[in-house]
Amino acid sequence: MRGEIVFALVKKEMFQIVRDFSSILIAFLLPVILLFLFGFGINFDTNTVKIGVILEDKTPTTVEILDTMRHSRYLDVKVFNTRHEAEYALEGGFIKGFAVIKSNFTRRIKDTSSFDGNSAGTGGLSKPEIQVITDGSEPNVAKFVSAYILGALGTYKAIGAYSSPSMTSSVGGDSSINIIQRFWYNPSLKSSYFILPGSLAIIMTMIGTVLTALVIAREWERGTMESLLTTDVTKGEFLSAKYAAYFLLSMTSILFSLFLIRFLFRVPFYGSYLAFMIVSALFMLGALGFGFFVSTISKDQFIASQIAGVVGFMPAMMLSGLIYEINSMPWFLRLLTCFIPARYYVSSITSLFLSGTIMKTIVLNSIYLGLFALLMFVIVYKITPNTLEEGD
Repeated sequence: MRGEIVFALVKKEMFQIVRDFSSILIAFLLPVILLFLFGFGINFDTNTVKIGVILEDKTPTTVEILDTMRHSRYLDVKVFNTRHEAEYALEGGFIKGFAVIKSNFTRRIKDTSSFDGNSAGTGGLSKPEIQVITDGSEPNVAKFVSAYILGALGTYKAIGAYSSPSMTSSVGGDSSINIIQRFWYNPSLKSSYFILPGSLAIIMTMIGTVLTALVIAREWERGTMESLLTTDVTKGEFLSAKYAAYFLLSMTSILFSLFLIRFLFRVPFYGSYLAFMIVSALFMLGALGFGFFVSTISKDQFIASQIAGVVGFMPAMMLSGLIYEINSMPWFLRLLTCFIPARYYVSSITSLFLSGTIMKTIVLNSIYLGLFALLMFVIVYKITPNTLEEGD
């Protein structure tokens, strides 16, 4: 391979990139738009949910429970007089669920508190009941509603332990146990700390595949490919120049995206920047290779961009583990994710941002990404024509 020829071709590609402003827009405007969408549009945090409460048994005890719910920073509580009113508000989307403190709630507490709290002692007595009804059309929110209401009841039981230990044991729980929660890697539990780093896989897949999908197809459409095939430039030199030019542009885009995530969205980074660049480079080489593959077989910019967008974007979004938990997928989809490069990039990037440089994770993921990039280069090299007759 002649270095001066490759350098001249890289120079030609860089001039082409500068003249073709669409490549600059894809590399730098697209990450900004997508990062803002992922940073502000996709949010799994449910900080405060609106719920209703129905007091079928209005006593000082149930009022205390209501006050405990009202003082929870996770609940916005509205009191309803009837179940019909609460159901209407739930159907209309004004609340996400409601709790019904059943009639005879206080009496049942007093009845069970006369025993020692053991199941044998309570015999056939009914335990005090609070019914929680949530909107199951939004499963995640429904789980949050139930968890927050139960959390508020746990707070009430803990407070009640100081004034009435027997009441606490009858409602449930053991006041002698103090549970201290610690959340590693993401103490504030902000979903953006996971989504934004992981979204790099989707953004870079889009940029890498769309950018390069247009390259060779454009060469065929404009007739410049025929001119190149009549010269003594080998396809190794041709592909090396293409890879080098768009690899530099893509890595610049990655650094730009990293800057936005770190300093605009304030996402912490605990890992090694060197490891980040190595993993990103391997992932980008695979994405570029896939784009070249699509571009070579289609020879049409529109078709190439559509294939790259659908085949590149959808698997990266759906099967990378960024939006949907891989372990909860059916076995055949879990098997399919093993062939999706974005899965390994998401795993590496989120680890580097939130956990640090876990070498076992980084090395294993890098091996796969490197093998995929090598495979794509070999395939592209094989299908790239040597002569004008092969291209026809």
